[in-house]
Amino acid sequence: MSNIAQHFSVLSRALDLRTQRHQVLASNIANADTPNYKARDFDFRSAMQNALAGRADSGALSMAVTSGAHQSGSGTSGSGPLQYRTETQSAVDGNTVDMDVERAQITDNALQYQILTQLISNKFQGLRSAMASTQS
Repeated sequence: MSNIAQHFSVLSRALDLRTQRHQVLASNIANADTPNYKARDFDFRSAMQNALAGRADSGALSMAVTSGAHQSGSGTSGSGPLQYRTETQSAVDGNTVDMDVERAQITDNALQYQILTQLISNKFQGLRSAMASTQS
């Protein structure tokens, strides 16, 4: 049973990271016309390795506590350190968002997310099938 829970835990972490990456990419697209905005992204592979190893985001900012009643928090996003994307074209206003790159990245990320959801669905379907066959 722990193997099943472990498997779902890995898939859940991957879905969380895909969701976070989608938010970063969507932010890039939303800021395509913002002067001096620098496109950002993170390395999914290293973020997943860190998540599986239980390591926190090494580039996290500490949370500010201005009252003793505040809850403590780690300040980690879990996605790994955000990095600036390599500039592919220069813009007069200093913006580094390349819409073609962003569209390709967000499409790839959405496809990977869909694959993960299909894997989880197939896993649940297999479990339902196994439970139904033991009840017969």
